[in-house]
Amino acid sequence: MLYLRICFDKKDGGALRSELLQRHREYVAGHLGDDKAVKVVQAGPMCVGDDTNSNLGSFLVVEAQSFADVQQFHDNDPFTRADLFERADVVRWDRHIGNPSQDKYVP
Repeated sequence: MLYLRICFDKKDGGALRSELLQRHREYVAGHLGDDKAVKVVQAGPMCVGDDTNSNLGSFLVVEAQSFADVQQFHDNDPFTRADLFERADVVRWDRHIGNPSQDKYVP
């Protein structure tokens, strides 16, 4: 199953994000590959706008067998452990468009 993890940084979180960025990236990199309980499919920062690379949070698409596995993945992320996020949502995603198991989207 696919899950989305959508996280918004606290307003004063820029310095903390920068401090933990390498540890966070290493953590995410440890969840690449088909042999992982939680496999990161797509990930990256959400940016403030077109004219800046300033981040306002993180967005991940992950594949896992259960919500509990994804919640544990989220809880152990260095960003989460350091209390970077103002808001973090983890939800199951039922992908309709772009699903490789479907030939085309049927409205």
